[in-house]
Order: sequence, then C-alpha cells, then structure tokens
Amino acid sequence: MKITHFKNIDSTNSYLQNLLDKGEDVADNVVVTDFQTSGKGQGRNIWQSEDGKNLLFSIALDMSFLKAEDQFLLTQMVSVAMINVLKNYLPEENLFIKWPNDIYFNDRKIAGILIKNEIKGVMLGTSIIGIGLNVNQTSFDESLPNPISMKMITGKDYDLEMLLNEICNKLSQQTTVNRQQASSNSINSTFNFQLSTFNFQHLYTDKLYRYNQWAFYEHEGKVKEMIITGYDRFGRLILKEKNDREVVCDLKEIVFKI
Repeated sequence: MKITHFKNIDSTNSYLQNLLDKGEDVADNVVVTDFQTSGKGQGRNIWQSEDGKNLLFSIALDMSFLKAEDQFLLTQMVSVAMINVLKNYLPEENLFIKWPNDIYFNDRKIAGILIKNEIKGVMLGTSIIGIGLNVNQTSFDESLPNPISMKMITGKDYDLEMLLNEICNKLSQQTTVNRQQASSNSINSTFNFQLSTFNFQHLYTDKLYRYNQWAFYEHEGKVKEMIITGYDRFGRLILKEKNDREVVCDLKEIVFKI
C-alpha cells in the first residue's frame, strides 16, 4: 500500500479522483493530509478540521468484484471497520453508525465517511473512500452541531499515523477476503460476496444509531416520531410512523433531530 502525505491539500478524495480520471491505477493508494482546504462531507457538506489534530485521508480500493447495485455493502464494510478499530480505544457500547455512514459516540459525531464509486457497466471499478476522524482536537467551530473527538472522550493524545495504519490495514484485509470469497464462484460472485459479508450486515444493523428506537425526525417538512426498522438493498433507510405507515428515505430526505 502506497501512502502519500501532504501538509495541506484541497481534498484527499479529489486528489485521488483526479488521478483516476486521468486513467491512472490508484488502487491501494492512500492520501493523507494535516489540513484540507476543501474537505468534503456527504452532499454539499464541508468537513472542518484543525490543522494537524485529526486524521484526514482517502484510500482507493479495487472493488471490481462487486456489482454496482450492491454498493451499499461497501458502505457497511467501511462503517463496521471503523467501529472495529475505534472499539480498541473507546467503549464499544457507546459507538454507533448513524445512517448511512457517520460514526457516532453516543449522540455526537466522531467520524465521517465519504465514498465515491467508479461504475464500469454493471460492476464497480475503483472506490475512493474518504475518512475524517476527530482525534486530538478539543475545540470545534460553533457551526458544527455535535462534534466530539477521541481526546475529548478519554483525555489522551493519539498517534495519527498508528490510527491511519490500523484503519487502512483493516480495510485492505477485508477487501482481500471478500474478493477471494467472490472469486470462488464465477457464476454468481455477488451471491458469495453477500454470504461472506453477512456478518458485516449483522454488525452494521446491530450498531445502527437509533435502530428499533422511537425518535424524532424531520421528513417532508414535518417533525415526526418514527422508528428505524432497517434498510433496503440499495441502502435506503426504512422507518415506521406511529400509524404503522412505512417510510423509505434516501440520503438528504430525512433529518435526525438530535
């Protein structure tokens, strides 16, 4: 795995995407920076971070064994990998995945994930996974609604390079396992992939923030009390209203009231 470090850059995701657009093979490349001038979150959101305090990086993975219609499995894999690393440092019972792929400590955001997938026909190509993890920062801009960092939780400072290596190794190892599992049956590789990641799907659901709990959400311009009952194959969130009406939401169609 090749790691490239920048003191500052506009966006680690954009850097890898530009190389990919030029036809370069960026799989297994990692770009990490101390500071991003245009860090991206989901949609048009901006990721804000203090210089040198947090882990800001992107990793490119070859996901050509996964059908494009099943790309939510990658979201699950990355989210669970983050939980599996962070539980070595923080109480696991307080770590959650806020749909679709924010990492929360109780009701506060500790990490964000942004995935951009290259589509080649019916399959994926290279996926670029951007991760921002709040590590040693203790003061955040007031415009951010609910941030928290590892240091704010434990009072300790953490080695950013060590965390980077742990996360990248976890993602690389799991991708290799799933690729090998998928290739074991050339007739229906996606079926095998789903079997091999069943544990990931189970863990994703188990760690899903507010799963099977009544809470308030803004949907279609109204605040409603609903309960998360699951998600579909495409990653859309499924909730139920008090009158038992089912609500299926895509990204940006629902706001968690926290």
